[in-house]
Amino acid sequence: VAAAYAKTLTYYGAKSGDAKAKSTAKALLDGMWGNYQDSLGIAVPETRTDYSRFNDPVYVPSGWTGKMPNGEAINSSSTFASIRAFYKNDPAWSKVEAYLKGGAAPVFTYHRFWAQADIALAMGSYAELLE
Repeated sequence: VAAAYAKTLTYYGAKSGDAKAKSTAKALLDGMWGNYQDSLGIAVPETRTDYSRFNDPVYVPSGWTGKMPNGEAINSSSTFASIRAFYKNDPAWSKVEAYLKGGAAPVFTYHRFWAQADIALAMGSYAELLE
């Protein structure tokens, strides 16, 4: 959201000459870069409680069975996690597992492609139009 807003302010400031729009765009971009950058990109930590749904049943029509591509059985007792055992190979799985056992909700920093692309485009627009 901050990147989209910075990009909007950049285009507005470039066309109108509005100094406040330009300085606000720069402040947003500098703030993201200075406060939320890590070795993978720019992102903020998120506390996620939706992992509690990993043990939710998956609807499978009565009498139907099958297998996932990796061989896991699909049947009327399948859960989200039971047909996605590969999650257990993730180095951060212990945080999710602890949460599923009643611990604190895990905190992860997701570097979503769309967000990284939007930030990069906002920075590029600012550089092209205002620097």
